[in-house]
Amino acid sequence: MKINDQSAYINLEAHTMKAADVAHQPDGGARHENGPLSADKVVLSPKARELQDARVELAKLPDVDAQHVARIQHQIEKGTYRIDGGQIAERMIAEMRLNSGL
Repeated sequence: MKINDQSAYINLEAHTMKAADVAHQPDGGARHENGPLSADKVVLSPKARELQDARVELAKLPDVDAQHVARIQHQIEKGTYRIDGGQIAERMIAEMRLNSGL
C-alpha cells in the first residue's frame, strides 16, 4: 500500500460535536449521564502536529518562483535557453520509479 500526505489528513469536525448539535439534544447538552457535559479535547500526535505545521509553512510559500521564471524568460528572449533531453528523461524515469515503488 502506498502512503501519501493526503492519507494523513483527518477531518476532525467529523468526530466532534458542534455547539448547534449539542443545543438540539433533549437536555440541551447541559448534562451527561455521569454529570455535566465536558468539552471535547483533541490531542494531536507529534507527527500530526509536524504535518500541520508543515502545511502552514507550505501555504506561506508562493506558487511560482518569479525569479526563476524571469531568468528563463530572459534566456529564451536571448536565444540561450537550452533543453537537456537526457536530464528530462532521467527525471521522468526517477518519477516513474517513485510512483511505481521500484
